[in-house]
Amino acid sequence: MTLGQKLKRLRVEKELTQKDLADQLHVSFQTVSKWESGTNEPDIATLKELAKFYGCSFDYLLNDDEVESKEEKLEPVVEVKEVPVIKETIIVHQNEAHVCARCGKDIPEDELVSEDITKKERHGRTTRSVSVGQTYYHKSCLEEVKKERAEAAHRAKIAKASSSKKKCFGWGIAAGVTALGIALAVFLTHTDAVHPALGVLFSILIAYGMFAMIYCILSGSYIGDVFVWCAGLSIKFPGLIFTWDLEGFAWLIAMKILFAILGFLIGVFALLFAIVLSAALGGISFPFILIHNIRTDYEDAF
Repeated sequence: MTLGQKLKRLRVEKELTQKDLADQLHVSFQTVSKWESGTNEPDIATLKELAKFYGCSFDYLLNDDEVESKEEKLEPVVEVKEVPVIKETIIVHQNEAHVCARCGKDIPEDELVSEDITKKERHGRTTRSVSVGQTYYHKSCLEEVKKERAEAAHRAKIAKASSSKKKCFGWGIAAGVTALGIALAVFLTHTDAVHPALGVLFSILIAYGMFAMIYCILSGSYIGDVFVWCAGLSIKFPGLIFTWDLEGFAWLIAMKILFAILGFLIGVFALLFAIVLSAALGGISFPFILIHNIRTDYEDAF
């Protein structure tokens, strides 16, 4: 029995098609067909992989003697349910070709180029790319693939810029309109304290400050850090010493309530201070941040 006949018989016994075997070895099904027809033969490294895959001895594949039975040639095999994936691509004879991942055609040796297949693995807080195999292309096909990827990345960048722009302006305008309505309602109902013209002017300034603050925060600028820092200001209250009696417990509860009220008032004051300071800084910084966003296509925006 020839090598090709043995390979065919072993494949049929595994209930695999030529295409199934070719996918496992990362070669074309035409290559497998050439092996089984005797047109070409695998090299030594490939024969070792085939012997391991089929669970037979290497000598069995090389020996053309038909006297020995299959049982004598086969080594003990532990049956597995899943076909093992051979991660390393084995290149055989010079006239054999891999299949192009883009056009699906065989690749001559002088046109063969490969590209690493990577996946991201997370180790603790770090993420790194790990190579898990290779993809094969014609040289011209790989250039087309790279061009298509660049175009897709450009379209994704444009889409992200458009989305970020809508988010920054949308939420900023919403905040400005809300602030304008509240400010006008307050100032125009207290005309005895503030002149209506000044009330309208103050309302416009407040609305602009709120719009600028929200826009700058969503743009990923320093205004967001300023707001978070100011809003997080607080006071650490001292510990309390009390006596273990009814009067002491009553005093403790009263002081805890007082500290809670003071903490809430301080938190409200810190929040208002953060809004006022961020709005003032945002109003000044808005033109510069807007120019930066236009130049960078909102790449820093959240």
